[in-house]
Amino acid sequence: MLKSTISRSVSMMLALAMLTLPTACAENTKAEPAPVVQIEVFSASTASTTAAGVYDNTWWGKILKEKIGVSLNVLPTGDQAAQKLQALMASGSLPDIVVFNSTKDLQNAIRGNMLVNLDEHLDALPNVALNAAETLQFYRDNVSNGTGNAYGVPTSGIGPTDLGAEPNWGPYLRWDLFKQIGEPKIATYEDYLTVLADMQALQPTTEDGKKAYGLTLWKDWDNYSMFMATEVGPTLGIDCGDQLGQLPFLQVDFNTGETLNTLDADSTYIQALKFYFKANQMGLLDPDSLTQTYDTAKSKITEGRVFFSWWSWFNDAYNTIDHVDAEPPTGFTAVLPENTKTLIASKITIGKQWPIAISSATKNLDACLKYVDFMFSTEGLQLLYNGPEGVTWELGSNGKPQLTTEGWKYINDMTLELPEGGTLGDGVRLLGMNPLSSATINPKTNDAIHYQAWESTKQYKIDHQTKLQKDWASVTGYSSTIDYVVSKGMTTEIPIAQSMITPMTDEISALAARIGDIVKTSSWQMIFAKDEAEFQSLYDDMLTKAEGLGLADVYASSLQGWNAALDLVKKYE
Repeated sequence: MLKSTISRSVSMMLALAMLTLPTACAENTKAEPAPVVQIEVFSASTASTTAAGVYDNTWWGKILKEKIGVSLNVLPTGDQAAQKLQALMASGSLPDIVVFNSTKDLQNAIRGNMLVNLDEHLDALPNVALNAAETLQFYRDNVSNGTGNAYGVPTSGIGPTDLGAEPNWGPYLRWDLFKQIGEPKIATYEDYLTVLADMQALQPTTEDGKKAYGLTLWKDWDNYSMFMATEVGPTLGIDCGDQLGQLPFLQVDFNTGETLNTLDADSTYIQALKFYFKANQMGLLDPDSLTQTYDTAKSKITEGRVFFSWWSWFNDAYNTIDHVDAEPPTGFTAVLPENTKTLIASKITIGKQWPIAISSATKNLDACLKYVDFMFSTEGLQLLYNGPEGVTWELGSNGKPQLTTEGWKYINDMTLELPEGGTLGDGVRLLGMNPLSSATINPKTNDAIHYQAWESTKQYKIDHQTKLQKDWASVTGYSSTIDYVVSKGMTTEIPIAQSMITPMTDEISALAARIGDIVKTSSWQMIFAKDEAEFQSLYDDMLTKAEGLGLADVYASSLQGWNAALDLVKKYE
């Protein structure tokens, strides 16, 4: 999301939608009653955080069955998604639907005749054709292996700017502990180390005796580099390479346009490694970080064992009503450095990366087409973002959508399961599939498709602030984090060019992968180095090996790709 994405981002990716622009949408997404068809889906996207299995017994699974007669069997990936995808492609046959982590992999699948040409089935994809017209043309022109046809569409971000109550990147701290240590000044993110040390000393364990840490990390989202070390950059308006995804080892400062090699000693990525190294030296870093998965890390922050988060969506499971409306309230809020320039979305006409495609080997083509088209409809996305109509939301007497009393319970406690199974966020997390911007307008209601942007929601939030929100507002003078950062000029807009990167050549991709293996291993070793001398030695060795494998060639290719994307923007704005 933004994997984040960040992000991960996706992700990295539930706090959305305040500025809206009209978007037309097709109708008639309901299917005639028919037997439910199960389709196999594989997601290599880092925006997907859902476990494998057949999604029949959740509210979202039941909506898919009811509306389009489809159920999803999500194939397992674990932390080996990229390797498993390559194995599937080597076999020459893909599952019914695949979400790729990059347009590079999509291009390779096109080359191997493994995908359905969507242009041959636009009559079955009316919502895709209507709501992703520019996207389809971009894929025909730039991601078609020279065929001039569209074989995929992105799974995220098409449409007007998303600005929710929270930016995607923070950072966020346990506000109750931060207040208890005197709300010390934070000028740069390095200042968090002393702040977290004081917080950890104040609460070294949870009530049930489990050890607490300032920071926790995980490695199953690593791509060409250590993902968690790329997440400092977006808080400063900087992309460290893995956010761009297909331009490895290129750092771009979106504030100034300056570029840098990610492995340069002065890069934000290397400075982030030093930040984590110092945290470990101070006893602030969870020692399980090297081996645990995202899910394990998420459970720790939910249990109150971690005090820092780069994103609001990572700590939402701790911010339950029991915590944020307690006396005194506890929970995470934004506590930002003075040099914050957090990345926010811009209007994106062609969407973001992580394209979805249909296998040419599928025996369930009609079902696959129904699923993809439903996910590009305003009806489908309004259900995806807000839950089942009549349970979590409804149309008011004025014809505008509004959350129900019951719906607010599930929003205020994202761990609660709905009556038909699953939590409210399960739908979005499934495959990381939310193609239309949450600020997209539903022509039937003339309001956005996401509850965050509804007028009724804005008024409700004013009238029903939690004790934690009131406390934070009394200190900052702002009702939401997004108001805070926008008013103080602490934001940087993500250039549209970020979504217009064309794939690397096979040669550069192979070089980047080999260098990435060195960079990822060395980065984790540097964080857990015994002292500064070992940290420096590991860095020098990493740089020497990377340069020997062709780092200069990969960087030159990435820089050329970025400059080409800047030129390409003019054609699809």
